[in-house]
Formats: sequence, structure tokens, C-alpha cells
Amino acid sequence: MSAQRVYSFVMSNDKESKPPLDDQEAAEIEEELNGKFTMPGGSSETHRRRLLGAIAGAGTVAVAGCLGLFEEPEGRDTGEEDGAPGDGEPAERPDYTEIDTMMPDWAMKDLVIPLDMQAAYNDEEIFFRFEWDWDVPNGWFHDVFVFEDGEWVRYGEPNPGVADPDYGVGDIFRGFNEDRVAFMIDDGTVDGFENFGGWLTIHEGTRTLPNAAAPDEVESHPHHGDILENDDVRKYIPQSRGGEWWENDWDDVKDQAELDEMLENGEYLDMPMVRCARGVPGGYATPHTILDHRHGAMDEPSTRIRDSQGLDDDGRPQFMFNPDLVGGGALELDDLYDGNVLQTDTHALIHRDENRDEDAWPPGVEDTTAPFDPETAEFEGAVIPRRMVFPDEVEGPGGVWKVDGTWEDGTWTIEMRRDLSVGYLGETEFEAGEVYDFSPAVHGGGAQRWHWVGYPYKLGLGVEPDYQGETQIGNSELVAEAVDGEPDWGSIETYTLPLMYPGMTDWTWLTSGEHPRVDEIRNNEINIWEYHDEDPEAFAQRMIDLEESMAPRK
Repeated sequence: MSAQRVYSFVMSNDKESKPPLDDQEAAEIEEELNGKFTMPGGSSETHRRRLLGAIAGAGTVAVAGCLGLFEEPEGRDTGEEDGAPGDGEPAERPDYTEIDTMMPDWAMKDLVIPLDMQAAYNDEEIFFRFEWDWDVPNGWFHDVFVFEDGEWVRYGEPNPGVADPDYGVGDIFRGFNEDRVAFMIDDGTVDGFENFGGWLTIHEGTRTLPNAAAPDEVESHPHHGDILENDDVRKYIPQSRGGEWWENDWDDVKDQAELDEMLENGEYLDMPMVRCARGVPGGYATPHTILDHRHGAMDEPSTRIRDSQGLDDDGRPQFMFNPDLVGGGALELDDLYDGNVLQTDTHALIHRDENRDEDAWPPGVEDTTAPFDPETAEFEGAVIPRRMVFPDEVEGPGGVWKVDGTWEDGTWTIEMRRDLSVGYLGETEFEAGEVYDFSPAVHGGGAQRWHWVGYPYKLGLGVEPDYQGETQIGNSELVAEAVDGEPDWGSIETYTLPLMYPGMTDWTWLTSGEHPRVDEIRNNEINIWEYHDEDPEAFAQRMIDLEESMAPRK
């Protein structure tokens, strides 16, 4: 059995702040990184060294267990002692199959991870390349049907690759949720984003938080329910609400005419997201526009790359894999858990594309589907993806970001590209010589709040950004390099950006009377890294402790 890194969730516990690294320790860690360790302009040397120290300690190594991911947890009877059969039951634990939101007393084991990032542009296109370590060998699966005990059942989230090994396996963590990388970008029109990044977009009432607005309240709201036809509240910017720029009540939405004007004026955040199961195989990222809500593509007509199949009246999927390409018409569950189905295998997802143009993007994709045949694909442990990919049917803003991605030897590499100008509402218009606010995030086998986020940076297209009026020297901020034609990534500057678990802190609390520096936040005079200039593990733990005491909700 090989050792694997497991990014996990644990019950919160007390952690003491660690001292920052000394000169030699910091230099040794930086030398081991793939790129230039990069903090936002204005961050302190102490904070930079503490984040370096957190990155150096990231990653818990666990010996692969019976499903390739876990050790047997303490308290679980495996039936091996003295040759006597055991009951095989785990010690009493929460039933996490019933959980669809992040719980207040959960935290990631690794509170900081490094993300390598490169950027380039030419006269027509902009390019991004992201790389990060992730040793869970099934993050390109998402939401599948499994034939179990005579019936097809849905295996959704969470992905067993991110489950704490102390909670066992079996029917506790059995689902699959894809890995993802995303970034928010702004041209300076969204107040506060340059200092607070994604923290600006999470508010009291947002889904997955303990204080999420009730579905019936959302459905009966004149904007969220009647206009958007939603039953939950997602990311939004405070400027879309009434009152001062920083005020953010979920139900105090500006009227639609004002929102339309904001959209026309570029007052929104652009957030493309690469979904490693539903986007990478078909070659496109998902566009999002964050304004009054986290929307998909804002312009019509637009299509998206993914769709879903359901179960028919007999409780069976409509489609399976073509048996000529995937033996038996289905994958096997144990192979998915053990990491035996490689991401580079083009049959990892169902593609439906009967009349594919040979010049279509992405190249080399073939139709892998066949009508479901129970005589072929209905066996214990059979797996058929619920999600399907339609790469030839993407048009409009849903097709602006082209993607190529590979997971190999424990590392994700994702490349993104799009035209500098696309002419769609909700999509950033890039220009050489301009500077943008930029903040990335990575999801590892989990959705919603189970992710790591980056601080907000300045990204200049061919120029070194200014920060608060002072030109930064070196690589304290990010530069997209000008290239002729395609970028040669081997010659493009690599920046290593620290991503951290953000806790459950929301903008409502940051701007409330509970925060000790609320006036500076409301006046946009402080940034998230300046105030939290400490060991990032202690920062995240403090946020979790606040959440447990419900302080952010008062």
C-alpha cells in the first residue's frame, strides 16, 4: 500500500499561534516551492513567513486502507482480533450522509495550501495556468449512480477523498464531488473587493451557513423568488443592496432597473470556474457573474456543457457507456475508490455527441454513450455518471473560457484561455496595460464552504501593478506576460499563492459591531491580511471558535 496525502476535516480543537519562520527557514521553504512565493502588496513580512510555515506543514499523510484512502479508525471493529469475526460496525459517529452544509464544528486539517499560478496574453487572448497538489485519486468524478443491493442509488457529496479517516468509510462517506479551481476578477468597480476578496461576497442568509435564509422566505421574496425563481441565497456584492456601500441584508435588494444599470456599468465580479468532472472533459469552464446573486451566464443565447440523466420509471439510467469502449457498459465502484480509473482515461465521463465536427473543441472526444441495457451494465457495484457532457452544444458566454486539464501523479494542472474581449454582459473585458483585482480558490472534493481561498491580488496585463499609490518592486503582485502566439509556460513567471481556509466568517459579521475594527472596514481603510497578521491556522481556528459561539450571528 502506498502513502497518500489526505486533505481532511476534523472536529475543531485548540491551536496555539506559532512564531514566524526565521530567515533561513523561510529561504529553505521558498527554495522548495515551484514558483515565487507571492503575497499581496501591503502584507507584512511576518504574515508572509507565517503563511510559508503553514504551507510547509500542509498535508497529512495516511496509509491507504481497504478502499485506498483510509486507515481503520480507532474504535472500529474489523473482526481481526484473535481470529474472531467482529461486528464490522464503526464507533458511534454523526451520519454525514445526511449533511449537505458545512457544520460549524468542522475544519480542514490543512488550513493553508500553495497554488502555482501563471498568466500571459497576446493581441487576442488571455491565458491562465494553475497547478496544485492533490493526492486524492478520484476528484474527476461527480454525482454518480451506483447499482447497490438490487437498485440504482445516487452517490453525491461528499467525496471520500476529503473525509477524515477517523470517521471510517462504508456508508458514511460514499459520494463523489469534483475538484474545482476558480477565480474572481474585477476591474475596480466593486467597492471593497481589492481589500477583502471573496469575504465580501458571503453574507448572513447565504446558503450553507448556519443562518441560511429559509427556502420559503426566499421563494416568497419579490426579487429572489418572483424574479430569480430561487429558493436559496448565494454569493452577492454589497453594492447590490440598499443603504451604505457595505450594507448587505440579503432581502434588501435594489430594484431590477438599478441592477441592470450596474450590470451595464460593469459593477459585478466575474468568476469563471473549472469543474474537473463537468467541465474539463468537454473543454470549457463555467461562467459566473456575482451581482445580486451568483448567476450563470447573463447573456442569451447561452448554453452550458453539462446536463444530467435521471432514472426512468423502472429506476434505471437512460444511458450507459458504450461497451466497446468501457467493458460491461459501466465502471466499478471499488476501482473509483482505489484510484484505478485515471483522469487521463477519456471515458471517465459520459459524452453525448453523435455527429461531432472533427474541428470541434476539445479535440479527440468521441461519443461514449449507449442506451442503457440491464443485461450488460446492471451488476453489483456498477457505476454510471449521472452527469453528461455535450461539448459540441456550447455557445454564447458559456463557451468563452476554453479549458485543458490533467491530474497526474498527485497534481492538477489546469490551463484556461479566452478572447480578451468577448462582448457579453457579466464578462470582464481585458486590455493590455490595465490592472485587475484577482482572487483564486480551490475546491478539493467538496462544494460550498469546503475550500481554500486566496487573498485579493493586483494583476497587471504587461505592467507591474501599483498598490495604494506606491509601485511595488519585484513580485509582490501579479503580472500577465505579453507573448506572441501561444505561451511557453516554461519561460513564464510562476507565482506561488497561499490559499487558506476562510472559516465561516461572513461580510455581515465583518461590518457589524462585533468586529473590533469595524470602522476601518466600513471605510475600506484596512485589508483582510493586515488585520489578520498572524499564524493562519490560528486565524482560521479563531473564526471557527467564533462560529461555534455564534458570535458572527449576533
